[in-house]
Amino acid sequence: MDKLILQGPSGEVELATKVVDDCAKLRPLLSRECMAIFSMLQNKPSYPALIAKELSINEQKAYYYCKQLRNAGLIEIERSEERNGAIAKYYSAPFDSFSLVPANGAMHGLRTLSKGSRDARNPASSLLQDFLRNGVFFAKIVVGSPDPHGPAKARCRDGHLAAGLAAFIGVNCAGFEFPLVFLDTMVGDLRHENSNLVILGGPVTNKIAEQANQFLPIRFSASAGNWIVSSELSGKQYGEEAIGIVEKVPHPYFKGKWILIVAGKRNAGTVSAILAVIKKPALCAKPNVHDGKTIAHVVEGLDVNGDGLIDEVEMRE
Repeated sequence: MDKLILQGPSGEVELATKVVDDCAKLRPLLSRECMAIFSMLQNKPSYPALIAKELSINEQKAYYYCKQLRNAGLIEIERSEERNGAIAKYYSAPFDSFSLVPANGAMHGLRTLSKGSRDARNPASSLLQDFLRNGVFFAKIVVGSPDPHGPAKARCRDGHLAAGLAAFIGVNCAGFEFPLVFLDTMVGDLRHENSNLVILGGPVTNKIAEQANQFLPIRFSASAGNWIVSSELSGKQYGEEAIGIVEKVPHPYFKGKWILIVAGKRNAGTVSAILAVIKKPALCAKPNVHDGKTIAHVVEGLDVNGDGLIDEVEMRE
């Protein structure tokens, strides 16, 4: 998320800002009702039916304005919940301001502030802070081996996805300990691994994920020959192909060490989980909506532009 820093009489004031290159993208806010919805979503997430009730407007108008705001990139889906037999999408407005930067080359003169991407104000900081030492990332990213291994003799196809996760870590930290990425066959047993861990992939293809699975509040479980994601926080089960989990839990065997699980029931779910970490680290770092202390989320990948690839993600819980 972009930041706007203002110099006030008492020092700097930082606002989360939405950078736009065309004022037409802000056109939905010219509607009084649309602006009222945006202002409401700045204070708390909500869904169209409840928005309509609280603002005393037609429900179809609420759906229409939410669609306009989302298409303009001014609001985003924070999570989805089942209500009265239907899925309610909760929208939020994460921006405090808007910055108009014309797309005519004005951006070329701006300099990059490397420190700004790594300080405590960065949304990624709260997710990564327990893995950092003086700003340096100390953890092992563990991916499944591409060779047949484990009880299922499975081959992992998630290894290349570690590159995106490593790039995210590199951008948001002052450095990292090398080597950074390990195969699950190189790590051994979780009971003897006195390290921070980032586990990539599910229990079928990653044996460290299999060992950690029993300690997760949202875990993978077998059902009628298929894998599903079961949440003890909400009591819900998820079986969609693009379902993934992002969970940050204490290491079960070593005090002071942490484990970050970024995984899916299938490859598409793991892609969704990685995308959630990269695009929505602040939401991933928040406690689950059903439990104010547990950092564990179910995410679902979406193909917004219709090209057959997951390019967006929403929080299911």
